[in-house]
Amino acid sequence: MKILLTNDDGIDSPFLLSVAEAFAEAHELVVAAPSQEQSWIGKAMSRRGTVSMEERQNYPCPAFSLEGTPSDCVNIALGHLCPERPDLVLSGINIGHNAGLSFVASSGTIGGAMEAALQDIPAIAASMYLEPDRFQSACNRKEPLPQDLQEHLNHAASTLEDFARGLIQNHAPRYGQVHSLNFPNSNLDQATIEPVPAAQTLSHCLFDREPNGFRFRYQPLEVLDPAGAATDRNLVHKGMITHTLIDFNALHRAP
Repeated sequence: MKILLTNDDGIDSPFLLSVAEAFAEAHELVVAAPSQEQSWIGKAMSRRGTVSMEERQNYPCPAFSLEGTPSDCVNIALGHLCPERPDLVLSGINIGHNAGLSFVASSGTIGGAMEAALQDIPAIAASMYLEPDRFQSACNRKEPLPQDLQEHLNHAASTLEDFARGLIQNHAPRYGQVHSLNFPNSNLDQATIEPVPAAQTLSHCLFDREPNGFRFRYQPLEVLDPAGAATDRNLVHKGMITHTLIDFNALHRAP
């Protein structure tokens, strides 16, 4: 397959490189990713100014770092960097899960996949739930990933490749659909892929007051679903791989 790969953690994310290395063995890849982390930015695009670009040599395929958002990266790559229209756009694997409606609406990882879906290209957004210690290890760009986390990531990338291949070969992805996968923190050998809806979550104030303004500080989300409900959030915390279909075709239908 011809695949465009992006993320919102940035071009230097070890998760992005691991996915590229796993997919490059059997697919024609182009990587186009933000030069800096672009989390919580949704499908924002750079309305003004110039999106500068730098080619990277540390990937097993053509790779481009862009001073923009994930949606910028996908839009620019589709218009200028991919030699042919890709069969699939893959965004991720994201450092941290994107489970629950609050994250779905704000995730740059999902935003990049959404840009592809709205250009009628099959799109997958992949993310990984991580406990705090593993999350910090993944975010530390100066040190290699711990061996156990790297092995877990490699397993997830292999599972993602199988899912992507099956999606294209065995199904007919539709315009406006993003397939969102969330991988658990551990034990992928025992994990199954479970189709589930996104959890209903409330994000309250996410900013602390400072003398001259406000600063973003993440606060745990409030969950509206009943305890134990089969949602992406609950099941990924229990060690399953969740598959949620984000379908913008629903907006085309009358209420």
